Amino acid sequence: MAAAISVSSAARDEKSFTGANFAPNPLYKSYDQAAELENWGFETGEQVEADTGDEGSPTASDSPRRLDDELTALGPEEIASRLERTRREFYNRRKIIIKNLPADISNQEVHELLSSYDLKYCFVDKYKGTNGDIAFVTLLNGEQAQFAIKEFHQYVLREREISVQLQPTDALLCIANLPRAFTQQQFEELVRPFGNIERCFLVHSSTTGHSKGYGFVEYMKKDSAARAKSELLGKQLGSRMLYVHWTEVGSLTFPMLHSLCLCVDRLPQNILSAQDLRSVLIDTHTPIFCQVGSKCLFMQNVFFFALFFFCVNMH
Repeated sequence: MAAAISVSSAARDEKSFTGANFAPNPLYKSYDQAAELENWGFETGEQVEADTGDEGSPTASDSPRRLDDELTALGPEEIASRLERTRREFYNRRKIIIKNLPADISNQEVHELLSSYDLKYCFVDKYKGTNGDIAFVTLLNGEQAQFAIKEFHQYVLREREISVQLQPTDALLCIANLPRAFTQQQFEELVRPFGNIERCFLVHSSTTGHSKGYGFVEYMKKDSAARAKSELLGKQLGSRMLYVHWTEVGSLTFPMLHSLCLCVDRLPQNILSAQDLRSVLIDTHTPIFCQVGSKCLFMQNVFFFALFFFCVNMH
């Protein structure tokens, strides 16, 4: 999948980003960025304290990025709770579509068919179906949707075999480069202004329970998702700039929530091409995709370049 995880660090000079800094950690599915970040050679608080003894130099407490990423250890119960919430929200797809219904079926008949379930919405469309009518139904939760599919898919209704499936969605966004200390509540507050939300969850490290720096939100309507994407893409959140993209729900599985894609910013200015990055990364793992971009920003009357890359490794 295309979700990007931020593992960026405030690299203050070229020496802080060399090939030797990349410890041999795998970038495949079992790689846990939250647990292994320090092994990539990024500066720790102790290193910063040792390096910033000059008068007027910034301290660790002055760094917005380090403040973003200040995390405390979580207990096993809290880790389990966060992982369970993500799992529950991921599977909470409660909209189903019923196809091949009799041409004269009514909303009332669909309600009677699903009388053992809690229907929140039901609409029979007599024009979309090429072979019978179609009903769009929203149930109480994803569990009810799965039970309804098992009970009524290929069910014979008035001599017609109906099809019951989850509704496809075109309103799912992945929002990446979030501060790792960002909470579920803060994430919901970030995405709620743009429309009614169907699902919303952060992705957490299975080892530490901390956010991996990205999450997913599905809106009830596509125009709400489009508005959110337009407003949030490139939005500055603390020291981070958000990355937002559409997600194909049909190809997204629960194991794939743990991204194979890394987003790293604040690279030294001598990293100018994908080949420069490959030469740095090749001793660790050869990326199958590697891209460098640059953006000129104006801050406090000083121009500087924010460099970043996306790297995916499937090996």
